[in-house]
Order: sequence, then structure tokens, then C-alpha cells
Amino acid sequence: MDRVSGGAAGSRRPPVEAPLVSVLVACRDAAPWLGEALASALGQTLDALEVVLVDDGSRDESPRIGEAFAARDGRLRLVRHPTSRGSAAARNTALGLARGRWIAVLDADDRMERERLARLVATAERVGADWLADDQWIEAEGTGWPSARLLLDEPAGASRLDAARFLDRDPPEAIGYGTLKPLVRRAFLVRTGIRWRPEAGRSDDFLFTLDCLVAGAACWLVNEPLYRYRLRPGSQVTSLAGAATLDHQLQVQGLAERILEDAGAEVRAALARRRRRIEAARRYRAAIVAVRAGAAGRLLGLLARDLAVLALLARGLTEAARVRLSGRRVPTLANRRLFHADA
Repeated sequence: MDRVSGGAAGSRRPPVEAPLVSVLVACRDAAPWLGEALASALGQTLDALEVVLVDDGSRDESPRIGEAFAARDGRLRLVRHPTSRGSAAARNTALGLARGRWIAVLDADDRMERERLARLVATAERVGADWLADDQWIEAEGTGWPSARLLLDEPAGASRLDAARFLDRDPPEAIGYGTLKPLVRRAFLVRTGIRWRPEAGRSDDFLFTLDCLVAGAACWLVNEPLYRYRLRPGSQVTSLAGAATLDHQLQVQGLAERILEDAGAEVRAALARRRRRIEAARRYRAAIVAVRAGAAGRLLGLLARDLAVLALLARGLTEAARVRLSGRRVPTLANRRLFHADA
């Protein structure tokens, strides 16, 4: 049975009776970063909010950190899964408890700028959005790499996002639009019944957005970085090796194809392009492994089956040389330029 805690009574800050925003935080073993994440949520300039923290069977100090915050601030509600069910299940638990007009998602190791929610709500209300996401600063912890923005190819201000554009902006082996952390109208989720899909694994954000698009959500982007995405060793995004990551992406691609089986021609074409990009990335990865192993015969066999891999290798090796010369790397861009939407 899940355990719910609202913190101790007394001098703590009281809960908000009618929150405008519910911030959903799914946490598993994120103790080194959780305090910063919760502080960034509770420190928003938009005061009418609640934070629903679901601890997904953590084995570290995460539950104690959550309890300490709840004891000080009644706007935070802590729920504990006795055993881990995955991030999708944790978010669904949080969504079931949320009372806000708007739903915001915050990873337990990320942070938000203080004015983020106030600005997103104002924009969403102005444009009539059901789903709205801002740009992100990607911060690669412990690497010395500079922070990088995600929405590099978008116009200034607010712009519409459709399914084809979303699929074309989610390249393999790079952080794509599937990682965006949206603000979503709760009434839309109640009406459609959309939830995070546990079968998606670490790509539950990607399929959640795709489900929203298919259900007719008015989706918008705001080209301003108000969310800080922490790319860290051991996280869901970095925990799989390159080949395993691409295998996972192919599995999720199959789920996306089932979701979009009745989509129009433009969306189906974008979906096909995405599959080709993932398959090209798999061939590129195999070629890189062969180059590093000095396996000339294996490399020649790969090139014989697909000569286009040679152009990918040339671009990839050029990028690697640039990285070595500069000593620094923008983590979101390394392979993003290798796999274009028209591949």
C-alpha cells in the first residue's frame, strides 16, 4: 500500500486550498539532487501551487529529504511506493492526487527558474494551450562541457508544435524533444484519460507527448530556457550503452507506430523518417565500434551493405576531431547534426 504524508502540523507553511499548478515529482534514489529540485519548485514566484512528490521505492535518503520539506511546507505532499514501479507509474500516482488546473512535470534531479511556472501559465492561458513546453538548459554534470539549449531550430516566442514536427525533432543518440517537461491542462488529461505509459520505460515522456498530440491537444513551444535539465552519470538517460539505447529507441518506435497507425500522411512520413534515422544510427554505431577495434573486414562489410554509412563516419569523425581540439563539447549536439529529419 502507498504511504501518503503531508508533513507535521504546527508552524509549517499551510497547503494551498485551490492550487493553480500541481508539480509532479517522481523520485528514485535522487538524494544528492532532490533538495535543489524541491527548493526550485517551492520557491516559484507563482505561489498558488502544490508539489506532489512520489518516492518510487528509493533506497537512499530521498524519503527523508521529502519528509523534511513536507514538515516545513504544507504545499508538498509525499507519497511512497514501497517498491519501485518505474517513473511512469510514479507520475501516474502523482497525477491521481493532483488538484491544480495545470500539471507541471519536474524530474527529481532537475531545477526550474523561479519565474518559470508563472510565465508558462500566463503564456498557456494567452494562446489557449493544452500542452506547453519551454526550452531547456542541458547541464552535463561533471564533464566541464558548457550548458546547451535544446530548442535550437525554433522561432522566437511561442509557436505551435504538431506531431510531424515533434517526431522530426527527436533524433537518435541525442537529447530531443521527447525530454521536454511540459505544462499540461489537467482538464485535458481528465477528458482524454491520457497517462504516462509504463511500457515506454525511460521514454515515457516521449510517448506521453505523442499521446497528447494524437488526442488533439493544442501544443505550443516557448523558446526561452526556464528549465534546467541535469544530464548525469547513472541517470535514466545515460545508463544504457549506445547499442542498447538504440535498441530501446526501436522498441519505442514500434509503440509510436501503433499509436499513430491511423495518422495522416504527413505524420506517417515523419514517423518513417524517424525509423530510418534510428536504423542509420545503429549502422553508424556498428561502424564506429569496428573502427575503434581496428576490424577492417567488419567495417568493409558494413560499408558494402550501406555506403551512406561512409558519409556518416566522415561527419562523425570530423565532429570528434573538433571536440578534441576544443577540449569541450556541447552534449546535445554531437550526433544531432548527423541524423537529419530528411534522412
